[in-house]
Amino acid sequence: MRFSNLHTHSTFSDGKHSPEAIVQSAIEKDFISIGFSDHSYTACDESYCMRLPQYPVYRQEILTLKEQYRGQIDVLLGLELDAYSSADRADYDYFIASVHYLCAGGDCYPIDHSRVQQEECIARLCRGDRIEMAKRYYELLVEHVIKSKPDVIGHFDVLTKFGLFDDAGEEYRRVALEALDAAMKVCPVVEMNTGAISRKVRTVPYPQDFLLERVRENGGEIMLSADSHAKETLDCHFVESVADLRGMGFDHIVYMDATGLHRQEI
Repeated sequence: MRFSNLHTHSTFSDGKHSPEAIVQSAIEKDFISIGFSDHSYTACDESYCMRLPQYPVYRQEILTLKEQYRGQIDVLLGLELDAYSSADRADYDYFIASVHYLCAGGDCYPIDHSRVQQEECIARLCRGDRIEMAKRYYELLVEHVIKSKPDVIGHFDVLTKFGLFDDAGEEYRRVALEALDAAMKVCPVVEMNTGAISRKVRTVPYPQDFLLERVRENGGEIMLSADSHAKETLDCHFVESVADLRGMGFDHIVYMDATGLHRQEI
């Protein structure tokens, strides 16, 4: 199979390599397309995102690469839009909607940066109640999807990253599945995100199997996503993910190129 990756971070946000180095790596990997989705500006935390003055510079560089490499690979201009960000959809080929923080009372809690920060969020914002945090996270994600109308839902259950949730528990699964059902009414494309595997935090992608099964039951679509922060990881765990999807009864994935969204048999 030839692959594509729309979830890619460059030196414009917290990635390790320049956009051009990433494009060249994607060509070496014989990709159909490569999409850039650097992090949108979040005023609550500027440590990893683009600054607002960078937006036009970012757009121009990706558009330049799109022309420069036309005929070799389709280069797409996207944005990973956080729930606490805003951007003009007309400026981009696609949005990935993601949640990285829970904010309340002037405090902002990162939920996927470290185990310690997630534990602090559970303790201080949610009074030690993990299900309360799950509810807050999934409610915000659904609100974000409804508001932003993205092309792809990003790392749906990223709050499970550090193993702090009983994701086999009935109550957690009810909350997650209700949120997935609601979000998919607006955006039927859910990414199968392998980013935590490349960063040695997990051994399996997001979302978990019970959520993938619901995507299939709902008639939704799965897009492979590396959530890549380095040119070497653009196709991390893709072959294994395709095999897993086949085993669950999926017969295709979707990808995006210059002409839009397409199905690819697996």
